[in-house]
Amino acid sequence: MIKNKRLPALEARYRISTPMFLGDASSDQCADKIRPPSVKGALRFWWRALAWGRLYTGDHNETLKDLHKEEGELLGYAAGGSDNKSENKGCQAAFRLRVHNDKSEKGREILTGIDYLLGQGITKRNEKMQYLASGGSFTVSCYPNQTMTETQHQQLEEALLCLGLFGGLGARSRKGLGSLSIQHLTGGSYSAPQNREEYCSLVARLLKNAELARAEPPYSAFSSLSRIDISSVGSDAFQLLLRLNDELQLYRSWGKDGRILGQEAERNFIEDHKWAYQIAKGRAPNSHPDRIAFGLPHNYYLSSATDSKKYVDVNLLKNQGQGRRASPLFSHVHCFANGDVILTQTLLQSLFLSGQQKLEVKCGSKKNKKTVCHVSATVNWSVIRKFMDRFEQREVIYGE
Repeated sequence: MIKNKRLPALEARYRISTPMFLGDASSDQCADKIRPPSVKGALRFWWRALAWGRLYTGDHNETLKDLHKEEGELLGYAAGGSDNKSENKGCQAAFRLRVHNDKSEKGREILTGIDYLLGQGITKRNEKMQYLASGGSFTVSCYPNQTMTETQHQQLEEALLCLGLFGGLGARSRKGLGSLSIQHLTGGSYSAPQNREEYCSLVARLLKNAELARAEPPYSAFSSLSRIDISSVGSDAFQLLLRLNDELQLYRSWGKDGRILGQEAERNFIEDHKWAYQIAKGRAPNSHPDRIAFGLPHNYYLSSATDSKKYVDVNLLKNQGQGRRASPLFSHVHCFANGDVILTQTLLQSLFLSGQQKLEVKCGSKKNKKTVCHVSATVNWSVIRKFMDRFEQREVIYGE
């Protein structure tokens, strides 16, 4: 690749704010370092999130065509492309990406207090886990090739920023694990924020086009329906992660014997609880739990049901997709160089399911569940907005 003599390299330095579970999903082995494909995948996601508002014409299909073309020209795509047509020969990215890892430390401890955020996908409760410890740093360098334009250069810079303002890497990154805080950025027109005020100003500048998209995007992207909160502030990143864990568990969980986390259970979703027991009793209501707004699959363990009916699963109908819908809420723990830490939450409201996709409800024992019914999804987004509202220190810095 020939170096671009007109445009400088972009260099972004990130700090790992919270424990990062990056590695083989089929084992508990953690990666030794940050690798370029992981970073490039994350940059592609945030570039898409920003691009929707800028490209939106009022027609989803036309906007998606334009987006696919621009994405390929900047970030590249494999032969066949996302449309899988043979005439699509693929193309190279307009830049070369390198990751310079500092010496990173691995942790292997029981991360007490964040079981709800970790879930059962990473580990079982009270087992030691391997992860990249918080406090480590790495630098991403992007070297423009001859074809990169100034506009593409700025878009790449904005994607580097979004990764370090809202996102992270690894498993449960949408739950605040593996959060990345951008510390320095050189080679472009932006600077990394050094405090809360600069963070808020930068978010407003980056999302200047998001208001132009007033309908739900077909994928996770910024629009006029998005919302960004600074939910909590402090000086210890893990303490903010603990706060997030507790608030989410108190808000969503039914509890045991009327209690959860040593206090009276709030039981905010009584109708969801009744719905699950109706399913276990063999009824098939034409509805679904409100809490699917947090993503799919959505599962229940019913302690009072018979052994053959204790498990109720809600998921995407198997022949209509991948069987999963990631959470539209992105929690992020951001560390500033001066020691201040903020917990941010970004809601990217978008089409929950596309076209005629339906939910499949199954019930049974742990190893033998049978389909009970199929229902259409009507997502109640106020479920997530109410959760964001419960943080006493919240400041809404974008949206409503």
